[in-house]
Amino acid sequence: MIQIIRASDYREQPWKNGGGLTREIAVALSGNRVQWRLSLATIERDGPFSEFRGYDRTIVALDGGTVELNVEGQPVTLDRNEPYEFPGEAKVTYRVLGDAAHDLNVMTLRDDFVHDCEIVTSVQRFVLDEDEIVFVCAIEGTAAVLGTMCERGDTLCLQVEDTVEVATDGCAAVVRITPL
Repeated sequence: MIQIIRASDYREQPWKNGGGLTREIAVALSGNRVQWRLSLATIERDGPFSEFRGYDRTIVALDGGTVELNVEGQPVTLDRNEPYEFPGEAKVTYRVLGDAAHDLNVMTLRDDFVHDCEIVTSVQRFVLDEDEIVFVCAIEGTAAVLGTMCERGDTLCLQVEDTVEVATDGCAAVVRITPL
C-alpha cells in the first residue's frame, strides 16, 4: 500500500516555547503517548529544544538560515540535507543565523521502535521488512515509488514487504520506522 500525504494536510501547531512551528506529517499514538512522529519544523528564533525523554531523534536541516545546536555542551552546525541523531533527553539549545530555518524531524520511542533517515538524490533500492513503515519526503523536486509520485513538500507512506526503488529528480528523505 502506498499513500500520498499532501503538505496541505499536515497538521500545524506552535511550539510550547514559542520559537517555531511544527507541521506533523504522521504520528502513531498509544493512548496519549506518542510512539513515533515525523514532522517538519520552522525554527524562527533561538531557544531550547523540548525534552523527549526515552525517545531517539533525528533532525535534517532543509533550507533557510543556518542552525547551530549546542548538544550537552558540544557545538553542532547542522549541514543541509545531512541527518543528525541525538537522544531526546539531551539538553539541546539552538541558534538560528539568518532567516527562519526549516527542518525534518523524526522521533521514536526508544523501547518500542527504531528509525533510520537517509537522503536520496537519484535512484536507490531499499529492501523493506513487512513490519516497517516507510516515508519518502520530497525535499526538492519530485519523489516516486512503484509508479506513485509526489511533489516537493509532499510525502509518500509505504507499507509493503518488497524491494522498492525510490527515485527523485532532486532530493528526498527516506525514513524507515521499525517496531522492536
